[in-house]
Amino acid sequence: MIISDYVDEKKGTLLICLAGGLFFSILLVFFGVGRAELILLWICYACIVTGALGFDYWKQRKRIGQLLSVFESLNQKYLLAEIVDRPESVLEQVYFRLVKEAFKSMTDEVAHAKRVNDEYRDYIEQWIHEIKVPITGIQLICENNKSDITRKIAAQTGLIEQDVERVLFYARLGSVEKDYLIREIPLKDCVLDVLVRNKQFLIQNGVNVHADAIYDSVYSDDKWVHFILSQILLNSIKYQGERPPVIEIVSQDKGNYIALSVTDHGIGIKPSEIGRVFDKGFVGSNGRTGNHATGIGLYLCKQLCDKLGIGIEIASEPNQYTTVTLYFPKNDYLKIKPLD
Repeated sequence: MIISDYVDEKKGTLLICLAGGLFFSILLVFFGVGRAELILLWICYACIVTGALGFDYWKQRKRIGQLLSVFESLNQKYLLAEIVDRPESVLEQVYFRLVKEAFKSMTDEVAHAKRVNDEYRDYIEQWIHEIKVPITGIQLICENNKSDITRKIAAQTGLIEQDVERVLFYARLGSVEKDYLIREIPLKDCVLDVLVRNKQFLIQNGVNVHADAIYDSVYSDDKWVHFILSQILLNSIKYQGERPPVIEIVSQDKGNYIALSVTDHGIGIKPSEIGRVFDKGFVGSNGRTGNHATGIGLYLCKQLCDKLGIGIEIASEPNQYTTVTLYFPKNDYLKIKPLD
């Protein structure tokens, strides 16, 4: 608290003191008190008022300093009313009682919302595991009864499975640290597994994939990396152009990290939109032209990469290419992000 704030707060009191002093000065003049005596009385009166207000200012400033110090030292700020010293005035007692009741109401609401959210997330995860059973059944039926129709069904079923997994990963996004295991994984195996998993969709769209020189190993969680690569691959297929669709996947050793790039030669991304592709719900102008985009895939990729210590960048030229690059640390101690 600064003096100007205190004076502004006490201006009503100061006006009353001034008015009272003037009133009694007029009375004293009527009773014949001289000018010298009146000036002396005003000096004494001003000293008393200034001293009283100065002492009150010092007490308030000291109290505010104590409260701020306690507040800043707390990790859980809502415990302030429980930690601070006993209120010094009746007004403080009322304030602190109201604050405690307000914080208790807030923590009850937060606990209820967390419980509801946890129950909903558990239900979603349970539903996802249950829906995977008929999805797997459809895929097995298509695998054992191959025809043009079953291949198309298998491709669409694969898309459904990807959407279901996207929901699962979104539900787990807030607790990724509880659901991953960092270990050395070969990038080539990850890429091949993702390609095999999406082979029906690749075949249906006539996509040629060139995976070159992927011999590096990195430290990460293979399950989450599979998901990230699948989302990038599906985006590359979804936004293909008029030319024969080709996807190139290459890796490069960048010293402390490995760069894995996925490049397609599709419709690309406008320069004005490329800075927003990782925003939640952003689909861009290309996503509004029948591609059924949700704006969640790349958002999830960015969030998961941040939590796993993987850098992610995207570069594009409209109607030419789009390249998504992942930067993996070479060991489990480095958390290297791409350099500018």
